[in-house]
Amino acid sequence: MRGLIGKILGYFGASHELHIKRNVVTYGVCVIIATVLWFLNALNKEYTTEITYPIKYMDLPKGKLLVSEPPKEMTLAIKAHGFALLRYSISTSFLPIVLNVNSLLDKKDQLEYTVNTSEIKERISAQLNTDIQLISIKPESITFQFSRFESKRVPVIPRVDYTLKRQYMLKNDISVTPDYVDISGPASILDTLKAVYTEPISLKNLSKDVTKTVSFEEIYGTQINENDAKVKVEVERFTESKKTVPLVVKNLPDSLLIRLFPHAIDVTFDVGLSRYEVVSDTSFSFYVDYNQIKNNPASLKIQIERSPRHIKDLVFTPETVEYLIEKKK
Repeated sequence: MRGLIGKILGYFGASHELHIKRNVVTYGVCVIIATVLWFLNALNKEYTTEITYPIKYMDLPKGKLLVSEPPKEMTLAIKAHGFALLRYSISTSFLPIVLNVNSLLDKKDQLEYTVNTSEIKERISAQLNTDIQLISIKPESITFQFSRFESKRVPVIPRVDYTLKRQYMLKNDISVTPDYVDISGPASILDTLKAVYTEPISLKNLSKDVTKTVSFEEIYGTQINENDAKVKVEVERFTESKKTVPLVVKNLPDSLLIRLFPHAIDVTFDVGLSRYEVVSDTSFSFYVDYNQIKNNPASLKIQIERSPRHIKDLVFTPETVEYLIEKKK
């Protein structure tokens, strides 16, 4: 008997729970329907709102560079039905407003020009959906500042970071072809421009000649008449050489004679094998200056006047000489 009663109570309890669930579902459906009807009614109304758009500037005047930074976006006050706003925001939310700059400028020779956005309202409105009415635009004006392009011929300077293998040296100065280029750009840049540089390159442990094709370092707002340059680095083995070079006396009065002890010095240096026979004692010039004697020194300092370009590690001894002054008879 107790089991039968339990089954009966369980049946009525399940029926009650099912009835509650049905009521919840019915209520939820009614809420969804009401929300949809409210949303559709809201979309059918007309609204005034603001939308921000990016700006894309096209067709800049030829022979001129834009040096100012016009606004990158504009805010449009618009009026439209909710359906139109929803459809337009979904389909074109990332499309920019395109402005043809060249067509906006009445006087082509001007370097500064201000465009009132109210005057180009129709151009902007034409880029919007026909269901949308354009009311106003921010900013109220856009200013363009240009600089004329000029041309200038400047040297090319290669930028090379290098190391050499042991017993090697540069055979010649690092060369670049072309060594001069024509560069065009605004006068404000070219007036202070002295040279153009290649992109830096790094060469390690060199023991043979290397030629590299490299681009030029970019200078904003300019154009170079060449796309790239060839940088050449020539190397060769070197050896040590030694010469004896006579000393010269400068600023010696005609009435005096001077004797130097010693009257010649020993010069040692490293030189490339291709120039070993070319470099002689006459390739150097060392001197002492008689004007040093005004301070009564015990010896005169030796100074170098000339030496070959393509040598390195130049050392001379001694670095000073003693002297004896005599009057001419």
